[in-house]
Amino acid sequence: MEIVTVIVQYAGGLEISEGATLDPATGTVHVSDRLQQLLRECDRTESPPRLIVLAGGVRHLLIRDRTEFKRGEAIAPTTPRSIIPFSRFGHAWSKEQRQQFGRFAHTLSAASIVGAIGYGHATTNWGVSAVLNEGVLLFLFVILFSRGMDSMNGE
Repeated sequence: MEIVTVIVQYAGGLEISEGATLDPATGTVHVSDRLQQLLRECDRTESPPRLIVLAGGVRHLLIRDRTEFKRGEAIAPTTPRSIIPFSRFGHAWSKEQRQQFGRFAHTLSAASIVGAIGYGHATTNWGVSAVLNEGVLLFLFVILFSRGMDSMNGE
């Protein structure tokens, strides 16, 4: 017997997490009488739930018959894939770390806008390189400012 976690998710937002035992030989999950009674009560008013069993760090669908629960196929973890590499950088930080990073990004964005203004006032001959340098500084301002705001949004 193995101790597992059963997660019951209803479409209305109700989510129940309960401990259970798994018989690895048969794949049968033995849930508590309390959870079975709760499921019977919710069946009267709610749409059918999504049943998940967390066994060994892997999520499996839980198939519910009238009298028993069987472990089904494994659910592939859903991690959002991004087009931009490293765009999820910093999202596992604590709230304080994210806020400090946001402050740092805002400081750099302020430096880039000050640099762009200073560069613009100091330039007398506007060639391709001057326009390109000004554009890069303004681009850095926008990127760093938006990244800083994104990092300081709290929990």
